[in-house]
Amino acid sequence: MSEENDKEPKLLQVFDLGTGKQLSSNAASGSEAKFQVETKPVSCTNYAPGHNFHWIPLFRFSQPRIPIQAKWVSGKEFEVVVEGKTVWWFHHDPERLKEALSKAAADGVKATQGRPWIFVETGDGAYAFNCSAERIKAC
Repeated sequence: MSEENDKEPKLLQVFDLGTGKQLSSNAASGSEAKFQVETKPVSCTNYAPGHNFHWIPLFRFSQPRIPIQAKWVSGKEFEVVVEGKTVWWFHHDPERLKEALSKAAADGVKATQGRPWIFVETGDGAYAFNCSAERIKAC
C-alpha cells in the first residue's frame, strides 16, 4: 500500500447553487446548522456583481473573511459597516439576505476582505451573498 493511501481523505469544498450555501469542512464532523434560510432564491441565472456566485471565485477568492455589521435599508440596498467604514452594498435577492441577517448571531456575519461578499455563518457552513458596491439592474 502506498503512503498516499494511508492518509485521511481530503475534504472537498462544497457550494450548493440551489441554496446559496457553502458547507464548511466541520460539516463532516456532524456540526449542525443553527438555522436555515427558508425564502426561495429568485430564479435568476446572472453571475454579475450583486447576483449569483460562481463556485470558482467563491472558493479561490473568498478569504480572509472579516466581521461586519449589515442591515437592510430599502429595496436591494444594505448598509454595511466594514473595517470601521460605512458603505452601501446591493443584492438582487434582498429577502433572502434580510432573512439570513435576521437569524444570524452578530459575530456570524462576515465579508471577504476587500470584496462586497457577505457570508452568514450557520454552524455547518455559511450562506454566501455576492453583493455589489454599485446599484444593480433588475434580473
